[in-house]
Amino acid sequence: MTAPGPLAPQRNRSRALTEVGTVLWALLPLLTCGFGAPISLGIALAKRRSALTLVALIVHGALLVAAFGVAGEFGRTPPLWADVVFYVGVFFPAIVATLHLFVIRGQVWALYPPADRVPVAREAGAEAVDRARRLREQARRTAAADPMLAKRLAIGRPDLPRQFDDGGLVDINHAPPQVLTSLPGVTPEGARQIRERVELVGPFTSLGEVLLVVEISPAFEHHLNEYAIFIP
Repeated sequence: MTAPGPLAPQRNRSRALTEVGTVLWALLPLLTCGFGAPISLGIALAKRRSALTLVALIVHGALLVAAFGVAGEFGRTPPLWADVVFYVGVFFPAIVATLHLFVIRGQVWALYPPADRVPVAREAGAEAVDRARRLREQARRTAAADPMLAKRLAIGRPDLPRQFDDGGLVDINHAPPQVLTSLPGVTPEGARQIRERVELVGPFTSLGEVLLVVEISPAFEHHLNEYAIFIP
């Protein structure tokens, strides 16, 4: 059985081209003075069935037909009201359709799919706890032997994309405040003090140094020892 793990880096070289193509699709009604509105709305309806899009397609099509019906009725010398009907029937749908298409663009073309996640094995009960402890021990040995490798593997950095499972460690010296506050007993104020101390003095080397800077209840020391790591 698997569960979502840390976010994996996305590699989508065609993202820029897709963005440009969908923008042109949404601008088609405006670029064609309304003639392209039924085309873009028809594509949207084919890719994502929506009652609102169907109504928009019918309304825009009817307005265009009405506009050209009036223009054909009076020829080259139409009355003022016929000109108004024509231009409203052509340009109003172009503007409204373009706005409508930009609103639904992300949904029609699925521009923002969920990020891929790295599968991480999940066991139940004591097995899961024991496995996580072994992963933390392995990650600590890796960090002690090669701190640069530990940084490349993002050990202790659950906020970064990674594929290495460190069992839930948090790097006190490099993790951002929102990650530090996930540790038991570390408040937002304590996280801010930790970050300021690292920036001004340098990295911590042990939990004892952290406790001299941040006020943390002794009840949480065991949990902090279990999950905190100090990568220089």
